Amino acid sequence: MANTALEIVDLYLRTIWNEGQAELVRTYCADPIVRHDANGVTRLSHEEQIARISSQYEELRPIFTDVVFSGDDTHVTTVWNATGKIPGWGLCGIEVFRVTDGRITDVWNSTYMDGAWGE
Repeated sequence: MANTALEIVDLYLRTIWNEGQAELVRTYCADPIVRHDANGVTRLSHEEQIARISSQYEELRPIFTDVVFSGDDTHVTTVWNATGKIPGWGLCGIEVFRVTDGRITDVWNSTYMDGAWGE
């Protein structure tokens, strides 16, 4: 049975980002993946994505935790906090993923902010 959109995004966040297995981009993401940011769109090949993630993973060792994780058959939204190997470092953000044919095709990113979402 194929993974749901929620399962695919969860695996992407846990294995690729939290565990640093960047090569799994080829399994969970379209080639190219489209990143939608304020005022722009970036298309990244698998190799570009792997290089980007590997670099950030080595520098920060981020661990993402979900504040909100919700979705349907196509779109998944996560409101997250991230901490890492640098003491006191933290980011928070909101991302919306589109999953088509079992792969993440698009990601909409809010501006990342220092700190964590208030509880």
